[in-house]
This record gives sequence, C-alpha cells and structure tokens, in this order.
Amino acid sequence: MPTLKLTQFSGEVPRLLPRLLADTASQNAVNVRLEDGSLTPVRQRKFTTTIAGLAAGSIRTVYKNGAEWLAWTTDVDAAPGPVATDRLYYTGDGAPKMRVAGVVYPLAISPPAGALAGSVSGSATSSDVTTLLYVYTWVTSFGEESAPSPASNFINWQPGQTVTLSGFAAAPAGRSITKQRIYRTQSGNVSSGLYFVAERAASSANYADVVNLSAAQEPIPSIDWDPPPATLQGLTALPNGLMAAFNGKDLMFCEPWRPHAWPEKYVLTTDYPIVAIGAFGSTIAVLTTGNPYVVTGTSPDSMSMEKVEQNIPCVNARAVVDLGYSVAYPSNDGLAVISSSGASVMSDALFTRSDWQKMSPATLIASQFAGRYFASYGYVDTDGRPQTGSFLVDMTGQTPFLLRTNLKADALTYDIPTGAMFMLFGNEVYEWDAVGQSNATLTWKSKQFVMPKPTNFGAIFIEAGGTRTPEEQAAYEQQIADDNAWNAAHFPNPSIEGEVGGAAVGAYAVGGDLMRRANDRPFVSVNIYADKKLVANVSTLNRVARLPAGFVARVWEIEVNSNTQIAEIGLATNAQELALI
Repeated sequence: MPTLKLTQFSGEVPRLLPRLLADTASQNAVNVRLEDGSLTPVRQRKFTTTIAGLAAGSIRTVYKNGAEWLAWTTDVDAAPGPVATDRLYYTGDGAPKMRVAGVVYPLAISPPAGALAGSVSGSATSSDVTTLLYVYTWVTSFGEESAPSPASNFINWQPGQTVTLSGFAAAPAGRSITKQRIYRTQSGNVSSGLYFVAERAASSANYADVVNLSAAQEPIPSIDWDPPPATLQGLTALPNGLMAAFNGKDLMFCEPWRPHAWPEKYVLTTDYPIVAIGAFGSTIAVLTTGNPYVVTGTSPDSMSMEKVEQNIPCVNARAVVDLGYSVAYPSNDGLAVISSSGASVMSDALFTRSDWQKMSPATLIASQFAGRYFASYGYVDTDGRPQTGSFLVDMTGQTPFLLRTNLKADALTYDIPTGAMFMLFGNEVYEWDAVGQSNATLTWKSKQFVMPKPTNFGAIFIEAGGTRTPEEQAAYEQQIADDNAWNAAHFPNPSIEGEVGGAAVGAYAVGGDLMRRANDRPFVSVNIYADKKLVANVSTLNRVARLPAGFVARVWEIEVNSNTQIAEIGLATNAQELALI
C-alpha cells in the first residue's frame, strides 16, 4: 500500500509546479532554519537598541561599530580602516569621512594651496650655485600626510647662505592638522625628487633652512597622494591594507595603509557607470549599469580588470551582499552571483524572470545571515495588494532553495565580529534569530504528492526532533516571565484593545488583544490536504494519530505549523504500515 515518509526537509523552489518539486522541497517555508535536514524554527527577534535623533522611517543605513550604533538617512558604506588605531571610514554621507573615538572628520586632506616664497641671505663661501625648490605638507595627529603644496620660486643658493621660507598658511580647521613637513629638491627640478628637510608644529611663521646638500634625507612619500573626490561612493575593504571605492565610471584605490590618499594613477575605468562593488578574497566584483567586471590583484599599481561578457547589470546597490565566497546582487533577470567560478543568474532555478520582476528587485534591501542571502521586500502585486516580508536564499548546496519570514526591515546590517544580523524597524534595531530567545512558529508545506491511484491515508506519525537544550529552556522561561510582566503592567489599562474598534485592523489575530499568551509547551499543528481540501488537523507528537476514513484522493499535501523541531513525518494507510516505513 502507498506510504509517505518525510525524513529530510528543504525550502521553496517557486519556479516549479507544486507536484514537480523534489520530495524534500516545500511550497511554503516560513520562519524555518533548514540547516540540518529537520524542521527547526528560527528564534524570536531580540530588541537591541533604539536609534535616537533620527525620525522613524527616515533611516536607510545602520551600522554596528563595536559597541556603538550608527545610523544615516542615506545609503552609506562603512568599513574599519587598515590602520593601527580604531578608525571607521565611510562614504555616502556627503563627502567621504573618517570617524575616530566618536569624532567625525572629512577623509580628504587638501594640500596647502599656496606656494612658498624663498629668499637667500648671508655670505657665500663658494661660487658654486644650486637652484632649489621647496614644498610643504600637512600632517595630522593621526600620522596622515597630505600631498605637497605647489613648488616655490626658483632659489639660487650658494654654500654658506641661508634660505628663508615664507608664505606658510595657517593650518585649516576640522582635520586635526598638527604639523608641517618641509621638502626641497637637490637640483632645482621637482622630477629629480623632493627630500625631507624638517618637521615642525603647524605654523604660519617663516622657516630658515641652513642648507646642507650632503645630508642624506628621505624622499617625500606623498607626492601623488591625491585626496578622495567628494563624490566617492561604495567604500569596500580589501586585503593588504587596501580600500576600494568608485566615482562614476572610475574604480579607485587608496594608497596601501593610507585610506586618506587616493592616487589618480591607480584609477581603472569601466564602460558603464558603476552601481556598487563587492569583494571576495583579493577579487573585486565591479557592478555597473551594464556588464560587470572582475578586478584582481594585491597591489593598486598591478590591478587587472576583466569585463564579464554577460549582460547582468546591477539594478540596486542596497541589495548587493558579500557572502564571503561570492558577491550576490539583483539584476533585471534575477539574483546574480559573481564568484571565482564566474558570473551567473543563480535564481534561474528559483524564479522565472517575470516572477522576479514582480518582486521589485530595484527596491530590495539585503544582507547576509549564516552564509545565506537575506532580502526584505515590499511591492504591490497584480491584484493591487501590498506584499511585504523577507526571503533567504541558500546557495550552499547543489540546488538553491528559498526560505521566508513575514518581517520586512527598513534596513539590514551584518556584524562580522559576532556573526549576527540586525534588522531596523522604524528606529528600533532587533537581532534576527537571536541566541537565547524562544522559538518562533514555523510554517512548512510539502510538495503535492500525486499517488499512482486514489488512496486513503489512515494514520500519521509526527516525530519531534528532541528535548530542549538548557539554553532553549532558559529562553522559554524568560519569555514567560517577560510576558507575565507585560500583562501585569497593561491589564489595568482602560482598554486591552480586544473590543471591536479597539485596535487597528490587522494589529492582532482574530479574537486577540494586547495581552501576551505565555506558553512554554511544544506546539505542533499539522494540516493534511487531500485533493486540495483540508481533511485533518493533527497536534499529536511522538505517537500515532488516526486520520479520517471514508474517502480516497490522489493529491496529498502536508502543512506543518510548530514552535519545536520536527524530525520526521510518516503517513500510511494504517498504524501497522507506519511501523514498517
């Protein structure tokens, strides 16, 4: 006799008809992990912090900088700097910036604008004449050095004479400039090199140089350290002290270990405007409004750029995600991926182009969680109904699959040190699937199992995945305590919002109200559908339950709702057959 046994569970493949799905796949997979083959619910989100000073709904970017939470009303890309001290660099909030100990500085250090003027004094001890040129640079309290000023006038100097330099500008405010460094040529030609003369506290006072041409000095390091353009975007950290960003069609690199300096000599230019960039290893995925590019190299002066001969434009910078082993991004045709294996539209196995377009990929907000692509969406379907939520795409196996949650975030951020993903709702930040929280309720609906001929399944066995861990039990007990405290605080209110018109439509389930229902018992509700009609609901765990008789059907489906792990589900015509499958 026919039997069904589910011992492994997988996610959605929306492209396929329900009856064509693999036996492990689902029509609907909500709030479920699917990390070990069982049905395991995700944990409840955990409140983390409230963003102060910005109106709810106006925030587009949140970022966890150590213990500090930062937020912006623009699309910001932030990355820790490859320097000894704790500095955060970011673009997207006006001109590029650097944040140190809570203080924000412009990233650019403009070189001194005016040239020095030099004059000689004193008696010459030789008739030999050397022509000299001088420049100076700014130096910040963080050890950053600017590009040099314009060269001074030609100064004809003879041994025994002193060169007096004037025209030093006062140090500009706002960049913590504390020192000046003075350099000179040895032969009156800048191309022959500029060499260190002296460093002093930033001052507009004149400087007297007692020239000693025989003294060996270091050459200037910052001769071509151009400041970053004010329109720099997409800041991304790379290995070997590098950072990359873009400006229009130009891909730019900082001087190694010098994030304030972006020499124009390192620029690589694409055919189409750049939308976003991402990195995996020492490879950069450059995503444009046309073809993507792949850039490889370990030094900015040896970067190699290759155009990917596939028309996979990026349509949304907010949904570009570094997955560690690849970069995923939304294109017109689907979710595209660039990795060491090349570029492809990975979601071809999940969505038709039409279905992907219905989800409004240009408005997705994405991050990563546990190596999966996590995206929040909001769009209006063809019937005029708003659709909101989030989906996760697992690309780690041979066949990708989709998971869902009904939560839609206003912004997402992934914290590398903790491996946690955070979701912004209004101005409140929550951790997704937080350790220590009680389980959410999962929903998982099987494929349509089409029997060779009409049959009746008379028995079902639902096996729980095991007892709770001490961590899970502690979370449930804490949830009960929190719910009881909430109820005690709100029960004396004039209304608990359960009466007709007491709350906004959809705020609570039918018959619900403000009160929280504390329940630490494992919950399961399994619906059985026969020829698309609900024929049974079973809430029995770890023992056989009977199903209705008196009918037969060809198409059978199983829908699970549970807050506990489910390891196996079996259906058979009777209890004896269940023992044999």
